[in-house]
Amino acid sequence: MGAASDPGAASDAARGVLEARGITKSFGDRLANDHVDLTVHRGEIRALLGENGAGKTTLISVLCGQYQPDGGLVTVHGRTLTLGSPRAALQAGIGVVHQDFRLVPRFTVTENVVLGTKAWGGPKDEDTVAAQASAAGFRLDPRAPAWALSVGELQQLAILKLLFRGLEILILDEPTAVLSPPQAAELFKSMRTLAAAGKSIIFITHRLREVGAVASEVTILRQGKVVADRAVAGLDAQQMSVLMIGSSDAGGRVETRPGAAGDVVLRLEAATVEGRSVRALDDMHLEVRRGEIVGVAGISGNGQTALAEVAAGIIRPVSGRRESAAAAVAYIPEDRLNRGLVGAMSVTDNLALRRYTSRAMSHPLWIWTDRMTALARRLIDAFNIPVRKPSTRVADLSGGGLQRVLLARELSEQPDLIIAAQPTRGLDVASAAMVREQLVRHRDRGAGVMLISEDLDEVLELSDRVLVLFKGAVVGEYSRGKLNRAEIGLRMGGEGAA
Repeated sequence: MGAASDPGAASDAARGVLEARGITKSFGDRLANDHVDLTVHRGEIRALLGENGAGKTTLISVLCGQYQPDGGLVTVHGRTLTLGSPRAALQAGIGVVHQDFRLVPRFTVTENVVLGTKAWGGPKDEDTVAAQASAAGFRLDPRAPAWALSVGELQQLAILKLLFRGLEILILDEPTAVLSPPQAAELFKSMRTLAAAGKSIIFITHRLREVGAVASEVTILRQGKVVADRAVAGLDAQQMSVLMIGSSDAGGRVETRPGAAGDVVLRLEAATVEGRSVRALDDMHLEVRRGEIVGVAGISGNGQTALAEVAAGIIRPVSGRRESAAAAVAYIPEDRLNRGLVGAMSVTDNLALRRYTSRAMSHPLWIWTDRMTALARRLIDAFNIPVRKPSTRVADLSGGGLQRVLLARELSEQPDLIIAAQPTRGLDVASAAMVREQLVRHRDRGAGVMLISEDLDEVLELSDRVLVLFKGAVVGEYSRGKLNRAEIGLRMGGEGAA
């Protein structure tokens, strides 16, 4: 039955498939959601925007039953939802696709889809899954193991799990974070197909240009409150940024001029690193010079972690070699909390980690804690770290706060070489702009910078040279004046690779 002749569809069009009213949620003295209203209609793609800490995650956690709000109510098709119950949210038709997908690698597409719903039905289930995938515009082999799928196909599989359960309201959390431009375009096409079939989609992203590409409506949160709820038409990225931040000071873009490349500060020659089943790095050759930013573009899982760790001197290649003329190396790992910082320690302790043994901070018999605190206060001010006191536990900070602590520690000693892996992943516009400005400032000071990022726009914006990484090898190199976004995007996916 078409939507035009469906009384339920007509009713939903008037009042909204999902309505949240007055959602309020506090954590201690922090008000994460302050009387938030949200309406999503049938067949609508609604973008949900906000800086880190604006309340997006809290609101979504309320909608999917993970959090019990302090106040407010949620209705689905006019029926009041039991809040604080994930089971009730699923039964009401609400599902979330998380950034980590949460799939079983050794299971087939079909086995992942039916997992947790019923007993294995064999070929019949495979036929059902294949039909649903085709209807959604997905090109998935129902018999293929999940480990053999591309990251774009894994994204499709995670969405297909929700469709198999008959869910009507899909929440996609940063779905393009690990996709190449062609894969993101394919996802947007599938989202439009699903919306046309009557599905309602809440689309969370930090990439403002994507909002205009796929969403029809947008809700913007700032400091826990809704500051905009409107059609996307007529709203550009700069206007969205101002609404998110509350000022026009930080639009996300960083104005850069070409760097002045100097002597080689890092060289990899035939560097090879073995992975679990394939080579993480395969005969890698590259150079980074003082005064330049070398951007490394690629889809997640193509050797970025191994490259960052070899370049920073954390691990040694099994063959080939690494040469560095840097007296000081700054390393900003992609897992900022578990690899870059110590969550259980204070901001002060984390900021002093590289300096504990220096004469300025310690004596053979003790550590000068007052000097550590003074250092922390200075760096908190310089990098605008959002803490009330230096003794705050690092684990209690938002993603943007964590990255500011990490940058303050790593960059304050004026390093000669900076290895920055996914430095703005998951950050809001203002925090991402701060990170980019710091990288450009240190390049202009004469440091060599390797920027490893899955955000192609970021790579193109900042880099003096761009390397494309695919299956652990460089498959393309572009100078600043010859950047071709479409070609780079294809090579990220293995097409047209040299």
